[in-house]
Amino acid sequence: MEPQDDQRLLPSDRGKAFSSPTVLDVSHPIRLVRLFARAALPVALIVWLLSLRDVNVLGMGVFGLVEVLPVAFWAAAALLTFGFCAALLDRRTRDRLYMGYVLALIAMLHATAPIVYGHLSDNWAWKHVSMIDVLLRVGELPIVHDRGLDLYNQWPGFFTLNAAVIEATGIDSALSYAAWGPAVADALLLGPLIIIYRSFSRSRRLSWAAAWVFYTCLWVTQDYFAPQTLTFLLYVTVLAVVVRLLPRARGTPGAARGKAARYPPIGWTLLVLSVVAAITCSHPLTPVMLIITLAALVVPRRNRRTVLPILLGTVVLNLAWDLTVARPFFSANAREMVQGLTQPESNASAGLLDLASATDAHVLVAWTDRALSAGVWLLAALALLFRPSLRRTPLPLLAGAPLVLLALNSYDGEMLFRAYMFSLPAMAFGATALLVAPRPRNWARKLVLPLVLPALFAGFTICYFCNPDGATALYFTRSEVAASRWLFDHAPRGAVVTAVTEDVPAGYTDYDRHPSVWIELQEEPVKKRFAADPAGTLGSLVAGRKGPVYLMLNRAQEGRIRATGLISTSLKKIDNVLAGHPDFRVVFQNKDAKVYLFTPMKSRAD
Repeated sequence: MEPQDDQRLLPSDRGKAFSSPTVLDVSHPIRLVRLFARAALPVALIVWLLSLRDVNVLGMGVFGLVEVLPVAFWAAAALLTFGFCAALLDRRTRDRLYMGYVLALIAMLHATAPIVYGHLSDNWAWKHVSMIDVLLRVGELPIVHDRGLDLYNQWPGFFTLNAAVIEATGIDSALSYAAWGPAVADALLLGPLIIIYRSFSRSRRLSWAAAWVFYTCLWVTQDYFAPQTLTFLLYVTVLAVVVRLLPRARGTPGAARGKAARYPPIGWTLLVLSVVAAITCSHPLTPVMLIITLAALVVPRRNRRTVLPILLGTVVLNLAWDLTVARPFFSANAREMVQGLTQPESNASAGLLDLASATDAHVLVAWTDRALSAGVWLLAALALLFRPSLRRTPLPLLAGAPLVLLALNSYDGEMLFRAYMFSLPAMAFGATALLVAPRPRNWARKLVLPLVLPALFAGFTICYFCNPDGATALYFTRSEVAASRWLFDHAPRGAVVTAVTEDVPAGYTDYDRHPSVWIELQEEPVKKRFAADPAGTLGSLVAGRKGPVYLMLNRAQEGRIRATGLISTSLKKIDNVLAGHPDFRVVFQNKDAKVYLFTPMKSRAD
């Protein structure tokens, strides 16, 4: 016999929520709906894969993949979304079908880019691959102060883990799987997410619908191959275990009358703290967020026996790490962190784009991600108002605790986005609880999810697939990769690697052997001098450096400069100046990249 879904949307709505299936009138042909729900998933996956065969990535403009993905891709997305809505109509839908739909959604959102591009495209992910390669070669992450790379040395957990995976599997490099980081991380996140949601409600349908909303609102591009991706996954995993162990308030799922709160089992505590240790040694911000969230969960007295041991263990682990391995970072940034405590408004607005001077593409993306964020926050707040039972769950604490981050620091303009990301698991459930109305009495209420879910999918693609800062910086062509590999294969130890922007594939390869100079990281006066006199400015920047100097120019840099106005000239003009300069000689060239060897006249005379 097929499982029956629990009819309670929320504990206080007993007898109301889902007493009839979500957006379902009993007069509807349920068998036809059930057949559509089961058939739509495989058909959507097949259409999606076929749609990616001939995508012209070179035709991307400022809207990135959104403007080059074929109609078949969007048809597959629509079929998947409406198939999922049909599955929500059927009370007998099994968990495995829900899981299939959500995993297919993750694939469409996060596997499309690596399939279309054919290789790793994110510049920061390339950098992390290079870190791992160096770790495997020399056995440690060298401290290189003039690169800003000493941070990796003080939080090496992510790199150490990947190095262990590479050694255990015998593969050549993390480059072989790094492009799939977002898809794999988000798929692994699904388990802990559902565990948390099932602690809020017994309704399977509400939990899976909330998971769908979560993934389509996770527009913050912090899920690439990076330490924060791993630690966010572990953060949600810790919360899933803790929330599952919490005693239930009266009227909530799993509540037992007269059952006193207990200390968590020793085995569970040690297991959770081992995950906390992995977070602590991998990322500076996530442990702070974990402490804040656990501290919030301690506020209700019934939770203290469960949460306090884990909170105290987390604090001890972080203090031990920060006062030893990570002490150089905190010593160097103590003044800035103290100043951040007095500027919460500045911290919150630091990452917001000034729309007055933005391009049309910037405005579209900015308003879309703001609408998604504000919509989820607003709906979650209204859910707490109109669904009283939610206030007796940990949801308000999990959603509100990350906002404390805004009072701490701007985190280089990213704190608002990180706070949104950490609060999203709870907010997505609250928003969904409001959208999924119990006993919809009219067609307008029954059509809420079929209208909202496609809109969320479209909004996500605008935020995630577009890059108004230059579509050519969204990915690297094979020619660019080939040029970069030639450069690092031929540059002798000690050679200086330079470029106008950091948009160089594998730009940090052998970073312990090759000092680098990136024009975009220089002060504004230096950038202006470089635009007027690239040869002379580069010569002054590398003066005193030993070894040859290589300068790489490629299409991704050109796109970044054209879109952002990083320097007041074009890469083509720079190339023309250098091509006629006696100190520069082309040593490698293909259709998308050029490598110059810079040899000052004085050096040649010596």
